[in-house]
Amino acid sequence: MHGARAAYYLLYDTESGLFETFANPVSQAERGAGRKAAEFLISKGIDKVVAGDFGPRFRAELEDGGIVCIEKTGTISEVVAELSEFA
Repeated sequence: MHGARAAYYLLYDTESGLFETFANPVSQAERGAGRKAAEFLISKGIDKVVAGDFGPRFRAELEDGGIVCIEKTGTISEVVAELSEFA
């Protein structure tokens, strides 16, 4: 639910339909999880992040990196299907 503290991230390519999962290396960080998680995702070259909730620092870091933040809940298959319609 909380993007910066998610245990895993699913990276999905809407063009190819390929996906890859990554453990969030900062999910248990005591401080700075928002900044560090954003840096990790930016390093993966993504352009959108979907999460149930974004903390203000996480959102700001992502947006500063040119990433669109989308608040959405549901199963992964529901979210991927909906986002694929608009790709």
